[in-house]
Amino acid sequence: MSDSSEEKTLPGTARKLRDARKKGQVSRSQDLVSAAGATAAITFIWMRSGTITDEWQEVLLLTTHLQGETFEVAFNQLLAALATLCLRTVVPLLLAATAAGVFASVVATRGFVFSLEPVKPKLQNLNPVQGLKRIVGLKSWIELGKTFVKASLLGAALFVVLLGTWNTLVRLPVCGLPCIGFVVDSLTKLLLSLAIGAFILAGLVDLLIQRWIFLRDMRMTSTEAKREYKDQEGNPQVRGAHQRHRQEAANEPRLGVAQSTLVIEGSGVAAGLRYVLGQTDVPLVVCRGREDKAAAIVMAARDLSIPVVADTGLAKALTTRVRLGGPVPSRYFERIARAFLAAGLIN
Repeated sequence: MSDSSEEKTLPGTARKLRDARKKGQVSRSQDLVSAAGATAAITFIWMRSGTITDEWQEVLLLTTHLQGETFEVAFNQLLAALATLCLRTVVPLLLAATAAGVFASVVATRGFVFSLEPVKPKLQNLNPVQGLKRIVGLKSWIELGKTFVKASLLGAALFVVLLGTWNTLVRLPVCGLPCIGFVVDSLTKLLLSLAIGAFILAGLVDLLIQRWIFLRDMRMTSTEAKREYKDQEGNPQVRGAHQRHRQEAANEPRLGVAQSTLVIEGSGVAAGLRYVLGQTDVPLVVCRGREDKAAAIVMAARDLSIPVVADTGLAKALTTRVRLGGPVPSRYFERIARAFLAAGLIN
């Protein structure tokens, strides 16, 4: 166990963040989700305001056509019309807000997170001392500060809007009814635009704040970091994987023109071979390319004084049918031997 007084100064490792994510511990931004839902709802109402107004007017006019009907018939028809209108208005609105909220939540958590760990009952949540720490903790102060800032900004924006339109509002009685609709519509759209901008800005800022708080909570002490490193290194599977990777890296042939002992060039293709008696059992393809890359291979080989032999058929075969770093199939041995002989590398 690490000393409880030891400060957590090291950032959380990838393993700790991964384990926390499995337990449902991720940075969440409720403000971003609310902002996305509110923005989607406001945008939906804004875009369909004319249609919604016309549909509600039609329902209101329906009452005048039902005056000659009995109360029961008129009531049933009007209730059915209102229910249909509510479904056509409210359901799409709720779907748009829900979809936007889900999308914002996925963005905030950086993917879907499913875990039952957060809903499990925990005895430490009943501890009054822990509850008091949560009340007066950093998160509570941050939430209080966010509320104050949002209220101040919204109040200031409303004051500026009203101040800018004060002269227009004062002159409305003189202008009459034709101006009221225009002014109210313009003022409403302006306020909604400010609300959308404020919601989005607050959500993005809260996303950054919640991410910072989460990473701060995930910090580790030096003792915890050392213990985690020892646990990983002490795992037989991890050690075996590291040893296997080292062996594979050691056995993997080094690639590149500089590793070639002979370059085979052709029409727009080139392949570099490495064959050293006592080091490689068979020739290996250590570089290959087409067009500009082939020309670069040939130029580099000549700069390094590596022999270059022309054989278009062999160069194309080595470029297309042999993997990079792989051995040359035996069916090409005779042609490769002639190439090595032509380059003076074998007698």
